[in-house]
Amino acid sequence: MKRTIPLLIAVLFVASCDDEQAKPGVGPTAPVAAPMAAQASATAADISGGSTICRVYATERDVAKTELDAAPADTVQQHRVKMLDALVKETCN
Repeated sequence: MKRTIPLLIAVLFVASCDDEQAKPGVGPTAPVAAPMAAQASATAADISGGSTICRVYATERDVAKTELDAAPADTVQQHRVKMLDALVKETCN
């Protein structure tokens, strides 16, 4: 019994050393931020009111403008951009 415990520990140690496969040398990469979303966030931070609601409205407006640029014939999106522009102008200025 005295010999089996050290033998068992040695076998477990040797078996555990070989579990992990060799990994390639490529490190993790950071996610790439969408340029339009980053631009919208930067524009929202420039609002002179500085309140949280102004920044949220401005960010939503910038995102809506970006979506409108992708589909200029979308009348619902045009209406949304106009309403958000008016909301930002009234609330934040």
